[in-house]
Parts: sequence; C-alpha cells; structure tokens
Amino acid sequence: MFTSHSSRALVGGLTAALLLAGCGRSDTQGGGGAKGAPVDTSPAKGTINVWAMGTEGERLPELAARFRKANPDAKVKVTAIPWQDYAKKVETAIASKDTPDATLVGAADLTNFASTGGLEQVPADLVDTSSFYQGAARSTIYDGGTYGVPWYVETRSLFYRKDLAEAAGVSAPRTWKEYQPFLKALQRQGAKWGLSLPTGVAASWQGVLPFMWQAGADLMNKNGTEFTFDTPEALKGLEFYQSFFTSKFSTRNGPVALGEIEPQFVAGSTAALVSGPWETALLKEAGGGDFVKDKVGIAPLPKGPKSNAGYIGGGHWAVFKGAKNRDGAWKFIRWLARPDVQQDWYELSGDLPAVQSAWGEGKLKSDPLLSVFESQLETALPGPNVTTWKQITAVLDAEIEKVAKGVSSPKAALERVQAKASTIGTGQPR
Repeated sequence: MFTSHSSRALVGGLTAALLLAGCGRSDTQGGGGAKGAPVDTSPAKGTINVWAMGTEGERLPELAARFRKANPDAKVKVTAIPWQDYAKKVETAIASKDTPDATLVGAADLTNFASTGGLEQVPADLVDTSSFYQGAARSTIYDGGTYGVPWYVETRSLFYRKDLAEAAGVSAPRTWKEYQPFLKALQRQGAKWGLSLPTGVAASWQGVLPFMWQAGADLMNKNGTEFTFDTPEALKGLEFYQSFFTSKFSTRNGPVALGEIEPQFVAGSTAALVSGPWETALLKEAGGGDFVKDKVGIAPLPKGPKSNAGYIGGGHWAVFKGAKNRDGAWKFIRWLARPDVQQDWYELSGDLPAVQSAWGEGKLKSDPLLSVFESQLETALPGPNVTTWKQITAVLDAEIEKVAKGVSSPKAALERVQAKASTIGTGQPR
C-alpha cells in the first residue's frame, strides 16, 4: 500500500529539522506584507525551475510531464536534493539571492524560511485554502501571511497486534479510559510491553504533545505572543503519558532509530505502537505481507477529554521572491493542488493528499487502512508557527526524557519548559 520512501522522507525531515534547530528570530522578517499579485488562468510558459527532496524529487518529473501536456509552452525542470542537505541549500540560496523558482519545503520548516523574507506570499485566490486539511493549512501561515501551498500530509495512528486483540476478545480503544485496559489485555496474551512510546530521542515531542492536545491544551496564547505550557490541560496530558511507564505498559527505554521497534512488534514482545503511513512498509519488511494482512490492526488515536488530535506533518510548495518565472511556478503549484493530480501523485508516490476531496475515489476511498488516516487527519495539528519552535522542541525532548525515565515529575518538567520557553521567546516581530 505505502512505499518505503515515506520512511526515508521521515528520516530526511528529521535531519532537516536538526539542521534548522537553533534558528531564532531573523533580522529580516517575512510577514506582514501584501499577498502576491494574482495569477491568471492562462497556460504556463517558459522553464520553471523547482527543487524537490528525496524520492519526491526523483518521481516528480513523471508528474511534471503531465503538466506539460496541458501547458505545452512550459517545461518543469526538477532538481532532486537529499533531505539532509536541503535546509542549508535553501537558506544559502535565499541569502545569495540565487534561487530557483519554487521549492518543496518540510511543513515544520516553512516558518524559518518565511522569516528570512525570501519567500513570496501565496497569491490571493490561487487555491481554496478550505480544501486542505485544517492542520496542513494552518502550518503554512507565518506572521499573518500564507507562504506555502500544502502538497502532501502525514499523521500518526495506533498500530496494534490484531491477532492478540482478537485472542483477548477486545477491540481497539476509542478513548483514554479504554486505552490501558486494552494494552493490559494484549499483555496477557504474551506481550512484554503494551505500547511503544518515544522517550526523549529527537522529535519525541511529536509523539507526546498529542496527549496534551487531547487533554485540551493550547501551546500558545490566543494572539500567539507567549507559550503556555504551564496549564492544567498540558499537565493532564503529560501525566497520562507518564502513566504508561509507571503502570508498566511502556518501557522507559523507547526506540532510538527508525526501524528498531518493528522486529519487536513482529515478535509480539511489543503489542502496539503509534506511527504514520510509512509504517505499513516497515512492517512488511520486518514481517512480510501476510503478517501485515493477518496480524496488524490500525485505529485512530484514542480520544482524550478534548479530542483525539495527533501531529500533522508533510510537504508544502513555496515560491521564492527572486523567482525568474514566478507566474509559471504558481501555476504549476496550483495544478499540483488539483484533486485529480493529488490522486495521481498518490499512485506514483504513496504520499497522502493534502486536499481532502482527493480522498473520494479509488484506493484512497476504498482502503480501510487509509480511511483511518483520513479520519485522523481531520483533527491533526502542527506545532506553533514561530521561528523559535526548533529550540523549544529541543527543550521538550529533554524534559520528556526526564519524565519517561522517572527522574522528573510532569509538573516540574512543564515548569522548566515554560521557564525556558519564556526566555527563548517566540521570535515574532513586535
């Protein structure tokens, strides 16, 4: 169903995130300006130079060839760049004012690039923003401006040993209240650990913040000027995370590398894990197609007091202010956001469409596993769109590890996160 490139893209995205870590407020802020000039509906013309990362960069030329059929006077020239190199390359291009026309950007990185002033705001009425999943659209905004068009998305759901659940006579949990009794039932079937959770490795926050969101926490105040980690809702979420360790449903030494947990899941020593659309391919590699078909279940994340929100990531398209073929670039991006083109891209790549209506036909509609991700995407949320978020996540990962290892209480951890976040600030213009 999914191709293994998705897992490689994840590794690349995490690497890019580390490269951008520590980026604070830029001297040149990108927000507050007017939207880009409108783009007409005539066919595109000329050469459109774009950068795309990883396997997306390798496969995009095939899709771009279809664009040329409808735009015979245009040519899309794609340069494929490894994920681990892209952040520095984009930053250097903006600084030197020697850019291509457009680039693929990791959703979590868009704010940092927009803050440099090197990206153009999305033209008014280029696309229907409401057509995208809300979390994806939200991650394109910086300082009141919209700087990207969502292309593909990813989120995480609950994978579990379906055979163990059937043997125990239990169904996938729908709420927090059902979560741990479900895991206990799977442990009675022989699993040592009920659920694999991140315990401090880089990007652990992506697996832990959802507990806070599910409890009703907002990470920033309403006008986005201050972080708000020291709230009862955030505490409830982190305490729920802690309870998996104190009740011995989860090991305090979670996986540290992609691909590490799958053999344990196949062996039955770990009964459940939270992962994204790339997980199916990893489990096929570890256990084979029959294992996935017969023994793997997938369900939306259990709902907390407020919601079942998970984390949303993915890729956006952005156009540089120095684009030589600015109109052509935006026309190509508008074409990529069409539902039929999003369906074509899914068939080529396995990337999940950011446009909700693209899920209405073919395998995207009929596959029961995909329907779980479709449902999960409706409530998925991004991290805050501030330039200091990478610094904040480093603090979060460090404090998450202390809670997981049992050397800090959730309350003390959140107090430290709040204190450091207040010192770091949001990096937003005053």
